[in-house]
Amino acid sequence: MGKTIDNNIKTFRKNKGFTQEELADLLNVTPQAVSKWESGSGLPDTSMLIPLAQVLGVSTDALLGYDALSENEEIIARVRETVSGMNGSGEGSAENALRISEYLSTETTLNPGCFEIIKDYAEAVADLSMYADPDLENCFPDDKEMINKLYKDAIRKGAYLIGHCNDRVLIEKTHFAVAWIYIHMKDFDNARAHIDVLPSISTGRVAEKLSMELTFFESGFDKMKDDIEDFSVMLFEMVASFLNTIAQNYGWWGDREEALEVISWCEGIIRAYASRKETIDIDHYIRVRRSLEFFRLVAIKRSGDDEGAVNRYNEFKEEIEREDLTEEQKETIIRLLDNDIAHYGKNL
Repeated sequence: MGKTIDNNIKTFRKNKGFTQEELADLLNVTPQAVSKWESGSGLPDTSMLIPLAQVLGVSTDALLGYDALSENEEIIARVRETVSGMNGSGEGSAENALRISEYLSTETTLNPGCFEIIKDYAEAVADLSMYADPDLENCFPDDKEMINKLYKDAIRKGAYLIGHCNDRVLIEKTHFAVAWIYIHMKDFDNARAHIDVLPSISTGRVAEKLSMELTFFESGFDKMKDDIEDFSVMLFEMVASFLNTIAQNYGWWGDREEALEVISWCEGIIRAYASRKETIDIDHYIRVRRSLEFFRLVAIKRSGDDEGAVNRYNEFKEEIEREDLTEEQKETIIRLLDNDIAHYGKNL
């Protein structure tokens, strides 16, 4: 049992978004006990297995390593594989967003207790709402009734998740997605209500920072390094998302010179961060690199400099060729950039 349960407890705890201290509080044990379980230097008493599995939201077989996939995990794997296939179907981005949203609407109706898929559904409809927004893409002007039906369905199921799920990470991601749906519906009051309950970086009092310190004082620097690596990837995701939003808005709406200056600043941060490959998710890095470059091309094209945009595109291809990436990753960046140009070119 000891060969698997330590890793399982740690994995399931992180999936729930709990710190060791939070899990200990829920089980009425000491944080030191949880630390020993996860390090393999001690095992939970058999009387703790059922409450431990319940708090972590898994079966006791899964906790002990006898059941690699719970029923929900099998559903999640199947649904996400299907969605991945849809994303690679070759259809346009807007059409993909609609097909995926409709598919997930059905799956969440058939599996109402599978919170992971409900969260995915809310995020998919949030993505769809950008394409459907009449002030942005306006991709579905003749299908407003169908789009509004998806909005209401995703909001209703998202509210169910928020009210019944114990997973803090899923709840926050769902609040975020539902807020985006309301924004594109122009229902700003409800959007703000969801935004206001999300954690804020303004205080700097984030759980991950204190969790790293807790690990240090509990188990020393060697154990803390594992947390540093995990949280560094999470930090990259957040930083990349912020910078992408900044670049997007400057690219589409800002003065050319100011936009190019700001986008270059955003790109510099991303590339500096990515100099340590273990601190990034490479797929996210690929997507944000292509995204920042696309917004740079937008700024150049909006100024009427078509030749300058072509020259910059060719320069970017040369830059990517020199980056420390695999050939497949380089090809992916250019392919994604070409897809953006093909899709959004009509708006430039």
